Amino acid sequence: MDPRRWWLLAVAVPVLLACAAAAAHPALSGWGDLAVVGTGLVASATLWVAGGRPGLPWGWRLFALGPLFPVLGAGLAAASAPQTPLEHVVLRWVPTVPGYLIAIVAILALVEPGRLRAGRRTAVEVALFLTAGLVLFQLLVVRPVGDWGDLRPGEQLVLGAAVLVTAATIAAALTVLGVVEQHRRPMALVLLAGTVLLTTGRGLGTSSILSGAPALLDVARFLVVGGLLLLCAAVLSDPGRDPVGRPRRSAARAFDLGQLLPYVALLVAVVAAGVLRFSSGPLDAAAWAGIVVAVLLATVHRWLTGCEQHRMAAALRRNEAYFRSLVGAGHDAVVLLDGDLRVSWTSPSLERILGPVAGRLVGRPLLDEVNPEDAAGLATALATGEPGLRLLRLRGADGGWHYLEAAVSDLRDVADVGAVVLQMRDMTERHAREQALLGVAYTDPMTGLPNRAGMVEAVQAALADAGAEPATLLMIELEGLAAARATAGREVVSTVVAEVGRRLRATVRGDDLVARLGGGAFAVVAAGDDADVDRLAGRCLAVVEQPIATAAGIVDLTAFVGVVTLEEGLGLEDVLTRADLAVRASHVAGPGTAQRYCPALGEAAARQERLSADLRGARARGELFLLFQPVVSLGQQRIAGLEALLRWCHPELGDIPPAEFLPLAERTGLIRELQSWALEQATAAAASAPEDTVRIGVEVPAAYLATGALVADVEVALRTSGLPAQRLVLEIGADAVAAADERAALDVSTLRLMGVRVALTGFGGGSSALAHLTRMPIDLVTLDRTFVSRVDRDPQIRALCESVVGIGRELGMEVIAEGVETAAQLAAVRGFGCAYAQGFVLARPMAWAQVSALLSEDAGVLWPGLVGTR
Repeated sequence: MDPRRWWLLAVAVPVLLACAAAAAHPALSGWGDLAVVGTGLVASATLWVAGGRPGLPWGWRLFALGPLFPVLGAGLAAASAPQTPLEHVVLRWVPTVPGYLIAIVAILALVEPGRLRAGRRTAVEVALFLTAGLVLFQLLVVRPVGDWGDLRPGEQLVLGAAVLVTAATIAAALTVLGVVEQHRRPMALVLLAGTVLLTTGRGLGTSSILSGAPALLDVARFLVVGGLLLLCAAVLSDPGRDPVGRPRRSAARAFDLGQLLPYVALLVAVVAAGVLRFSSGPLDAAAWAGIVVAVLLATVHRWLTGCEQHRMAAALRRNEAYFRSLVGAGHDAVVLLDGDLRVSWTSPSLERILGPVAGRLVGRPLLDEVNPEDAAGLATALATGEPGLRLLRLRGADGGWHYLEAAVSDLRDVADVGAVVLQMRDMTERHAREQALLGVAYTDPMTGLPNRAGMVEAVQAALADAGAEPATLLMIELEGLAAARATAGREVVSTVVAEVGRRLRATVRGDDLVARLGGGAFAVVAAGDDADVDRLAGRCLAVVEQPIATAAGIVDLTAFVGVVTLEEGLGLEDVLTRADLAVRASHVAGPGTAQRYCPALGEAAARQERLSADLRGARARGELFLLFQPVVSLGQQRIAGLEALLRWCHPELGDIPPAEFLPLAERTGLIRELQSWALEQATAAAASAPEDTVRIGVEVPAAYLATGALVADVEVALRTSGLPAQRLVLEIGADAVAAADERAALDVSTLRLMGVRVALTGFGGGSSALAHLTRMPIDLVTLDRTFVSRVDRDPQIRALCESVVGIGRELGMEVIAEGVETAAQLAAVRGFGCAYAQGFVLARPMAWAQVSALLSEDAGVLWPGLVGTR
């Protein structure tokens, strides 16, 4: 129980019991007035304490002053010892009248001022309440006095004021009950009951004193005590104007108390007048006049109420017509469902969407009419009352499904609605456009096949179902399109790609997917075991390699194929990464091959990824170093030059071959950083060499030459080391010469003007050609090791090498035989006049300390069997 109720139970109830005992036993009748006085004090304290709670209006604390004035009147009457009953009554009412005036103000202060706005009906109601109260209390207070003219003016004033304020108090309580907030209506009812009991008890007590009927006095005391207790109950039950955490009641009510209360007041006045008429004699003119006025006021009130109801009904009809017009003219359709989810009403807009069949939905369960695929989700949304948008389908008059977006609002708990409201928007055309756009988004326009997005969707679906049925991804990259574009044009290439897509689609099974990823890349998502997929890969290569007839002639293509099994637990990115690795392996194996992904490819990719990351800090960590391989003059049998070889020692993986980390440096943009460091170190070492005629050679990869920074880096290295420019040899490969543009050729010419010597390395192998000898200013030519390795046993190779040496001599170029590894090869190249040689038979790459020792101790002599003899 609320602790505030204990005040009433622990204090006021015992006083009520004491008053009841005093009234029931004549021996205790002297305590009756004392009990009433005590109850008034308790009520005043209760109203003051409870009325100070947060959220309650200030009128309750003002109300706490009202019970103190009757207590003062009782004390005044007891102290003055009046001689007549009339004097006793007047003495009691003199201080009581101001108490009632305070109570009237306090009662009206219990509601917000805006609710007391005056209107014609409100004014009539207040006048009717006041008139009925005047009739009632005139009969209770004035009638027992007898002839009103025999009273002195002071007595007339007091008794008249008593009747007026008593009636006004009842009128104020009735007015508050009619305008108070709905959630405070129980408090107002208790307040009205307490006010009626209190005022009736006061009036009945006055009547009993004036008429000399002591039995009525005991009843009056009961009424007064009961009224005071109800006032206490009213303040304790008041939730306040803005209660926190209390549920509000619905605004819907069975009847309007504001319309019923005036007639209740009239009925009470008429019944009281009738009872007194038949029990005490005829009524005086004032009573009859009051009853007549009350009846007239009730008639006027009914007329005003009828006019107001008529205006409200007209406004309601206008509003209903207005909103029906809005709903009917709106593009969206509204559907109402009853408690059983049957369609109870549909707006006219639904007929514009579905056609005549919309009218047949009324009375039928909605879940039976929607598409079966949508019924489960809609049923869940309707059962849980979860707000949001749902996409559902209803069949139209043409027999097709119409797509509707429905906003579901469950208003079954709202008394004024009592239905589930669905606001539906026709999405049929939008859905058709979305499907068309979806087709465009997932289709390659050139071939009509699914595009990359379609392939991704198919792979994801296959991965989700990988545990049930094995599936494989074949990544196909065409080879030869670039040549076809250069010779036949872009339109022919488009025709060729479309034909390849058609052939692949005809090769696979009906359930397999063929997608074009862009350019010359295709993908196939196929079901089946590894053997079936391997055979499919072979068939795909076969149809790609069949000649394609075009308007520009025959186009021959081949392809690289990567095969990846779609295993359960793999992600999309994992699959695409594996496919890329498998295609790379196919490139290594050669055109027209298919390679399946294996863990070794993944390990190699992981190694490359790690090396790419670690290479960025290798220079700063001191992991890079140079080895030097001597270039020997065959005529003098001593070192004529050195080739600086860049090496990388990984702290965990050990020595990394240049063939592995230099391509990584090119792909990661680190090639200039590594090569500029090699230039600086090589020139510094050569500058400190004991022999000041030894040249130092540094390799210049094609990617480094393409950066355009070679001239600046060489200039910095020469200036920093102090090495003469003519002792630096820049080794440029045949592939770099073939790919060099005009700017690269200009850089090489600039270096030649600086005095730097330039060597063409690897001549005779790969893509080298005689034209490369004149494309750039060249000082030295290096015979490729593939020639030198067979020069001692292949007459044709020997003849070619002799020709190159002769051409170099005619062009003023020195020729170096690279990769000389046996004495026979050394004798052969020396025999046809090659000036310089380099290879393991002479010396392996060595650290600078060893090179320096050779140059110092042996005067640079380096020949098989002669090293260390001097």
